[in-house]
Amino acid sequence: MSSKKIAWEKWDVDLLEEELMDDLLEASSEDDEDAALTEEAIEFMQRIPKLVTTPLGIFQMHDKMNILKQFECWMGYTNFDITHSVSKKMESADGVEFLLILSRYRFFLGVGKLFDFSNVRTDIQKSVCHDKAELDVETEATVEAIKNIISKDKHWAILVCNTGEIQYASTNDANDETYLSQLMNLEIIKNKVGGLILQDTDES
Repeated sequence: MSSKKIAWEKWDVDLLEEELMDDLLEASSEDDEDAALTEEAIEFMQRIPKLVTTPLGIFQMHDKMNILKQFECWMGYTNFDITHSVSKKMESADGVEFLLILSRYRFFLGVGKLFDFSNVRTDIQKSVCHDKAELDVETEATVEAIKNIISKDKHWAILVCNTGEIQYASTNDANDETYLSQLMNLEIIKNKVGGLILQDTDES
């Protein structure tokens, strides 16, 4: 089975308005030879309340109740089934104000204004894309053997790289600078080559 992936597409009022204006300019340049008529058409269109269709209904473009005005909105596309348990994991990420499952592989997400989408995205992808089910039997056995040894310490982490390499670190001291440095290094490696980090917190 291929690794789980999520692709993201931003929904933004300003971008949608730019697209509408570009469409108008393109249509006007094809139909009107007189530039003055084109300008008049643009001015007329600017005075008309513009409507935008969203997965949650139709809104006026600049209405404060427009869902795109209230939240930072994103469309998500997956290569795996969005099951009930997956949607629950998504909803539990800090910053998620609403989540609408549109189909088996597609969802619409609203992020609160005081949250950073990059953090929300990272939390979601960690919770739904990186799970033990992705490990093959041999790798899982190796991970379990390592875990049996290092889990004697209160704090531990195991990195399973997409390349097949496995690295780990552990300590009994939550303020152990060496361990914290090792954790940062594991995260850097994971971001470079891809993979999964298992930690003591996964056991709770």
